[in-house]
Order: sequence, then C-alpha cells, then structure tokens
Amino acid sequence: MNEFYKFQKPEARRIFMWHWGKEGAGAKFTMALGSALSGLDGRALHLSAADHSDLALDLARSGSHPYTPVSIFTGDKQTLSGKISAACALLKLPSIGFDFKNALDQFKPDLALCSFQSIWDLAALPVLKHSACPFVLCLHDAEPHPGDRYPLRAKAMAWQVNTSDALIVMSDHVAETAHSLYHYPKERIFKIPHGRFDFSDAENDARIFPRARPFRLLFLGRITEYKGLPLLLEAYRTLLASQRAFTLTIAGSGDLGAARGMIEHLPNIELVNEWLSDDEIAHYLKNADAVVLPYIEASQSGVAAAAFSAGLPVIATPIGGLKEQIAHGVTGLIAKEVSANAFAETLLELATTPALYEALSHGALTHASTTLDWKNIGITLASALDNIMKMPKRQAVQ
Repeated sequence: MNEFYKFQKPEARRIFMWHWGKEGAGAKFTMALGSALSGLDGRALHLSAADHSDLALDLARSGSHPYTPVSIFTGDKQTLSGKISAACALLKLPSIGFDFKNALDQFKPDLALCSFQSIWDLAALPVLKHSACPFVLCLHDAEPHPGDRYPLRAKAMAWQVNTSDALIVMSDHVAETAHSLYHYPKERIFKIPHGRFDFSDAENDARIFPRARPFRLLFLGRITEYKGLPLLLEAYRTLLASQRAFTLTIAGSGDLGAARGMIEHLPNIELVNEWLSDDEIAHYLKNADAVVLPYIEASQSGVAAAAFSAGLPVIATPIGGLKEQIAHGVTGLIAKEVSANAFAETLLELATTPALYEALSHGALTHASTTLDWKNIGITLASALDNIMKMPKRQAVQ
C-alpha cells in the first residue's frame, strides 16, 4: 500500500468528483476534500451532487465549486413515502448514468473521483468502465457494517471496488480488508487520514478536567448495530457503582432496539434519538468531556475526527481502524478488550486522572491541527492522484 508521497508542483489536472448520498457525513467529507484539492495550484475541480441533498445545499450556499446536480429521488427515506420514492428511483439508474456521461463528456476530466459511496453509484459504473480516465474510489468501508448489510448493498460495493482503478482509504484495516476480500492490488491502494470535522467556527481550547461536577460522556452519531450501544450501557451501569459521578448523552438517529429498555432503567442519561443539525452536533461536543466509541466493528470514525477538533479525548474499543485512528495515551484511550468491563475501566481511568485527561485533550487538538488538517491531506491526496494517472487502467492489468 502506498502511504507517503514526495509532493511536486503538479501539471494542470482536471478532477471530476461526486457524492450522490442525500444526507450525512458524506457531504461534509466531500466539501472538505474538494476545498483541499481546489486550493492547490494546477487543479480544476468539478463536483456532482444529488439534487436537494446536503451536499447540493452546501455547494449552492458556498458558491465555492462548480457542480452538476443529479436528480435521484425526493422525500425522506425515514418515511414510507420516501422509501417508496427511493425504491422507484432505482428504475432511473440508466437515466442517471446518461446524465453522468454527459457531465464527464463536457468536463473532460483527467480523473474521476468518488468521494463517498452510495447505492446510486451503480448508475456511474458502466460509464466509468468504458471511460478513458481513471476511476478512483474513496473506500470508507471495505464491506457493509453489521446492521447495514443487505444483498444489494454488498453487491454494489463489490462491483464498485472491482470497477475502480485505485482506492483511497483512511486506515490500514480497510486497505487490508480490500486486499483480502477483493484481491485488490496493494500498489493501487493509497492511504490518507480522515480529516478533521469542525461543526462550529469558534476556536476550541484544550479542556480543563471537570472536578466539581459529573463527568459527561457523549455517544454521538447514527445508531446502528455495529456502534455497540448495549456494550456502552453495560459499561455505564458499572460506572454508576463507582465513587465518580457520570452522565451520558446519546445523540443521533437510528433504531435503539433492545437498548431502549436499558436506557429507561439507567439514571442521568439524555437521549436525543433524531437526526442532528451541525449546530446541534456543535452543542453536544461543546458540553461533553469525552466521546465514546464502544463499537464492535469499525473502519474508522468521523465522530473521532470531530471529537479531536473539539479537544475531546476519545475512548474506543480495540477494533478495526479505531486502533490506528486513536493514539492510545496521546489523543484518547483504547480499552484492553471489547467488553463492558474493559470499557468501564478505561472510562474510569480517564475520569479520575486529571493530568491524563488534560494531556489527551491537548493531544487531540494538536493532532487535529496538524495531521488531520485538510490542507495537508489535500497535498498528500493530490500526489497520490498524480501517481494514479500515470498508471494504466486497471482493466488492462492482468
């Protein structure tokens, strides 16, 4: 796997980047990545976004990048009418593919870059397979997470990976999984960090250890099976028996399942089971003392990137890309094993050791402003893309 590159001033390059998801972290990631690339000399960038999506709205508000809207479906997928609209939109895949081809023909890119996967990418794959320009995929997950797996999604992910000419990953874990699962050539896998996520324009300072009040834990983001919420609640139950006082905020949309009953029987838990705006996310980050990632499977985490930017230590289970993303003893702590007891022990260590807590907060902020700075990531990515453009199309590689 290629990870480090010597940056040289690039020749003029035309990059077509798209993300067709309707909402979520993909929009924020794409905007940040696009700004990082377009800020470099010799880069012409054109984007494509689903009509009425978070990304399309961000692009329209900012006016920072030229973009082409693509009509996919209307409505909210959380509602019955939205689900029906989304299902019917699958019949429009050939039409979406035709619009995608027209956009490529007009822009004439040197490289096509999918910044964040969605099921609608199926429309682009036949076009990209026969295109002269290389197709690069930002592979955030090499396979669907537990709770997110269904046959069409898994097949679409495999087809997209196998159609691509190179992969951009954010963890060795994803790189190794792509190589073992799809036999993807290691020399065509390039790694960048998951850049910082800022949800407020305010400057963040290092946190001061909370002494005269309960220690505030935050579980943030979409709730699904692999996020390990029941494990966290069992750990929280253990913490309640300690002499240190704790509170727990669970903020994000998703199906709570059996966790709902556990939450109802535990004290000092704030539950906000809904989709969060950027302002709401900023509020919860500001008022937390630490972010918890009790995941039972993970590639890497955008929540961790947001926590670091807010100066918050991150406590995580020792799985997947989390072991790479959180530097133990520097930006957060990694539990010894994936168990409620081990997670509770790690949380208690953080909440009862003032010097450790404040050092981790400083470490998180430093990491966010250096390694996770999007300008630095843009330079690394641009050099990777230059290398990819020198390679033959992968279909010609036997």
